[in-house]
Amino acid sequence: MNERKLKVIAAAQQVFEEKGVVLTSVQDILDAAGISKGTFYNYFSSKNECLLAILAMANEESIERRRKLLIGQDRTDKSLFAQQIITRAHVDRERNLLPIYEAVFFSKDDEMRSFVRDQYLYEISWLSGRMIEVYGPEAEPYATDGAVMLVGVMQHILHMIKIGFGRKDSFHYEQMVPFAVRRLDDMMAGMIASDDKLLGNELLRKLSFADAEEAKEEIFPLLRELLARFEKDKVEKGADYARFLLEELVTGKSGSVILASVIESFRALFAATEYTEAVEAIASRIEALETKLARPVST
Repeated sequence: MNERKLKVIAAAQQVFEEKGVVLTSVQDILDAAGISKGTFYNYFSSKNECLLAILAMANEESIERRRKLLIGQDRTDKSLFAQQIITRAHVDRERNLLPIYEAVFFSKDDEMRSFVRDQYLYEISWLSGRMIEVYGPEAEPYATDGAVMLVGVMQHILHMIKIGFGRKDSFHYEQMVPFAVRRLDDMMAGMIASDDKLLGNELLRKLSFADAEEAKEEIFPLLRELLARFEKDKVEKGADYARFLLEELVTGKSGSVILASVIESFRALFAATEYTEAVEAIASRIEALETKLARPVST
């Protein structure tokens, strides 16, 4: 994403915080960013699209932080799993996004409602994939139920704090999330021991597969465009990476560990180069795609 667009997003977020989402107009954003209406609409088709861009950036940052936490660590470590969950709350708090999330959640706009749905499914899918790693392959049939219950426990604790049953000034995610994960231990053990599941993973898998096919259609042209650039510039190593990723999207034969390693090397090789933005756009989309398919890639 180019620097000017980032500045527009930063200005828009400041206005949303000061005036509220509903009362903020496109003109308010233009004034704050010091840009023309034409420049704004070159980047965004509407105020809502700008709003969703703010949340998408936060989501990408959360994915990246979660991914970095796992590098070289034991993926079965439950305290690390809890810390990854907390990371999302930290990003939202640092960026003061809760009022924006509330506005999006209660919106009647179809695009914004779809965004909320996709974000929820993404989080459930990510949690399910990580829980299979934490609790072992035998947890796979119960992972979706466990993920939904974990989110439910945390949401209801937060609700109780919000309405006054608990001191807000003494509340910390660092206490709540590990507590919820400890309760998850009991729930997962019980479901596995009694073979008791309600939702199962099939519905999530179907929804994720449909979303993943759409995501692939977005990634393919980006990869082909980057491959053409590499071939034109005679960047053979970059072309090799692009070809590998194109093949992997079709076959899925390499597995998550190899794919994670390739993506990490791809990023490192083209960091701080003219290809950085394109490489990062592709890498982040593939990581999100892998999570949709419940085949986590170090996120």
